[in-house]
Amino acid sequence: MILFEAMALGTELPIVKRQVNQDVINRFAVASFDYNPIHIDPEWKARADLPGGKSNIAHGQMTMAFMASAITDWAFEGGGWLSKLDAKYLKPVLPGDEISAGGVVTEKHFHGDAKDFVVLDMFAKNQHGDLVAAGKAEVTLL
Repeated sequence: MILFEAMALGTELPIVKRQVNQDVINRFAVASFDYNPIHIDPEWKARADLPGGKSNIAHGQMTMAFMASAITDWAFEGGGWLSKLDAKYLKPVLPGDEISAGGVVTEKHFHGDAKDFVVLDMFAKNQHGDLVAAGKAEVTLL
């Protein structure tokens, strides 16, 4: 169980790894109702002069969901919950990428029972170690 009182600054979340391929991107398009051709139409994307070269690119929200998974896998077991997550997308995620998401506890805020929270610096990197997204999250811990 993860308790706020015992939480140390610098605590690292376990890394969550996700494989990205065109099928995963297509399924995310259905789940998110985001059918932008940059994500799901390889012929359209190959003709467009957009980031990622000729390859389709994954939805930014999918990368954020990977970061959220790292948080929830870590916090929910102890009764904690994610209250805020902001992210900036830094590099396209392409089919064939393996994304590793994680974070580190950088702040503790004492506000009383069921209101104490920690701030996490979050990241997502591809298999080359390139940072594809970064952000901050707030997680309430008991």
